[in-house]
Amino acid sequence: MQITLVRHGKPDHSGTKWLSPREMMEWVEGYQKADVLCHKLPADLVELASSAGVLVCSSLSRCMQSLNHLAGERPYTCDKTFAEAHLPGFDLPWPKLPVKMWRLMLRSAWFLGLSTHTESIFASNRRAKQAADKLIALAQEHGSVLLMGHGIMNVLIAHHLRKQGWAGPLHLILKDFWHPTVYRKA
Repeated sequence: MQITLVRHGKPDHSGTKWLSPREMMEWVEGYQKADVLCHKLPADLVELASSAGVLVCSSLSRCMQSLNHLAGERPYTCDKTFAEAHLPGFDLPWPKLPVKMWRLMLRSAWFLGLSTHTESIFASNRRAKQAADKLIALAQEHGSVLLMGHGIMNVLIAHHLRKQGWAGPLHLILKDFWHPTVYRKA
């Protein structure tokens, strides 16, 4: 059996400005709504998608767009269980920092338990366990499954797959867009 976790394509949303916490919350909203840039897909990813027994994706538009670009007319299922664990935010006018710095600081704070304006790490981890269980059930039924998901949620799902005996990479943090990671179990 095989489960492939893929990070969606790159959203068409720039992150080069210096922003306040309030502006960063608006930037995140824009990221959520941004279309995916359709570049040439990695050949190994195209092969993994064409050989997958079933395709699933997060209910967020960037994953649906990515899977449409990857799989074309092939049917797939969307499920909010696979949605990203969003960044916390603050409604403050200062300080202004680069987007990359905010993303690093807010994600680190989220991992430490800060969940202002978003789902907590604990709730996301429970949802990731449910997501892993769904993927395992699909792999048992279809032999293989490909999930078009998100960076952090894929990390959490992978943790639960490994806990249940699936073999695959330990570290998914900082994987690039369109990056597939394969987990197998006999």
